[in-house]
Amino acid sequence: MDDCWVIVADGAQARFMALERGAAQPARAAVHLVENARLSNPEHTAKGRRATRKIKSGRDTGRGSVAPHGYTDHREPHEAEVLRRFALRIAEQAAALVTAGKTSSVVLVADPRMLGLLRAALEPVAKAGVTLRELARDYTWCSAPQLQRHLAANGLLPGIVDTV
Repeated sequence: MDDCWVIVADGAQARFMALERGAAQPARAAVHLVENARLSNPEHTAKGRRATRKIKSGRDTGRGSVAPHGYTDHREPHEAEVLRRFALRIAEQAAALVTAGKTSSVVLVADPRMLGLLRAALEPVAKAGVTLRELARDYTWCSAPQLQRHLAANGLLPGIVDTV
């Protein structure tokens, strides 16, 4: 039974990792992260963003005494909605882990903007008695051992024990 999960997310992907403890293994490998699930957000990928970010001239020059006016293509609200929906998908996956009885604590690692959205989306998980700890960094590029070292350096997980 895994009692601690790590969720690493940005706008494009989310990775769910379990902290596994092995008693029969050497001390170096006794505690390690294992990736169990991954979600992607195809609307936030480069291709998806390019579709909504057509280049427009920023302002009309206006002739004579007419004041120039700006154009808006509503990029920011659209992108915020895409991220909000992805945060809800991540929260659904986390809630499934909680209802399956597989977790007692969750470490949430995300870039600051995504962390704010996830914090709101994960409120039901926190109310279910699960301990939530947070780190506002984008570590989606890290391998599991690298991520464990970063989280250990921030005091969120036990580190990899070196026996030299």
